[in-house]
Amino acid sequence: MNIDSTNEWSLGIKILILVAIMIGCALFGSALLLGLAFMGGMDLTASMDIFNAVTDTALRPYIKAGIGLNHLAMFSLSAVLFAYWIKREKWKSYFQTLPVDFDLLFKFVIVLFLAYPLIGVSALALEQIDLPQWMDSMDEESIDSLMKMLQMDGIGDLIVNLIIIALIPAIGEELLFRGVIQNELVKKIKNPHVAIFLASAIFSGFHMQIQGFLPKLIIGLVLGYAYYWTKSIWYPMVIHFVNNGLQTVLLFFVGDQLEMTKEAAEEPNILVLFIGVIISCFLCYRLAKHIKDQIDEKNIEYT
Repeated sequence: MNIDSTNEWSLGIKILILVAIMIGCALFGSALLLGLAFMGGMDLTASMDIFNAVTDTALRPYIKAGIGLNHLAMFSLSAVLFAYWIKREKWKSYFQTLPVDFDLLFKFVIVLFLAYPLIGVSALALEQIDLPQWMDSMDEESIDSLMKMLQMDGIGDLIVNLIIIALIPAIGEELLFRGVIQNELVKKIKNPHVAIFLASAIFSGFHMQIQGFLPKLIIGLVLGYAYYWTKSIWYPMVIHFVNNGLQTVLLFFVGDQLEMTKEAAEEPNILVLFIGVIISCFLCYRLAKHIKDQIDEKNIEYT
């Protein structure tokens, strides 16, 4: 097959190919996860699920290793196989890997931090919505599973969780959602802002958290523009790692205090929240515009 011909295929065909690759990689990743769980001594015929099993200290290393490999297979391997289908031996160039300007990288991280008030309020707003029981249950199960994964008894658990919760998702999810999905949408949709929004919505929806949809959408937009403006996958990878890693480290050091503070918190002041959101949006916009102008001055070509 002529390599160039794959670029002429419709977006629909590419989506079908990507979905097929992801299904195959997901099955492969699940087999690795179950295999490691079995090696660790988990009775696969029992009612205990994988995330309940991670609370067993004997099973924990096997389950966490399996979850990490499963994520690598489903996201990283899927993205690489799709890129290879498009570019063959030149698959690395598909993801765009211009060198990192650390000044720009630092400013993008600051944009993420400045967006946290907006992210927090968006999460709070969704919490006020009376969702159907099945949606509430889905969110509760997702959060419960994550908290079981994040149980940490020492520095060793922190390092392992930084790898599984921060490093591996930063690589795999950025390769797939920015490197592949956003990349293809930008090629096919005339308005790049619409393409970035759609890719961010897909990224958020894939996490299967109703109340977390808007927060992850906002984070996805920061990651999406970082990739689009710089033409380098390294930027969203590092920003993604910083976001997940910071939350993991905070949970390790002050997790109990955060939970107590949340329980003791009074009803939020709507005016304070509104002002915080306005300030957050304004500062994010100003810094993002500064970053865009800085990139333009350096004559970085992007499409």
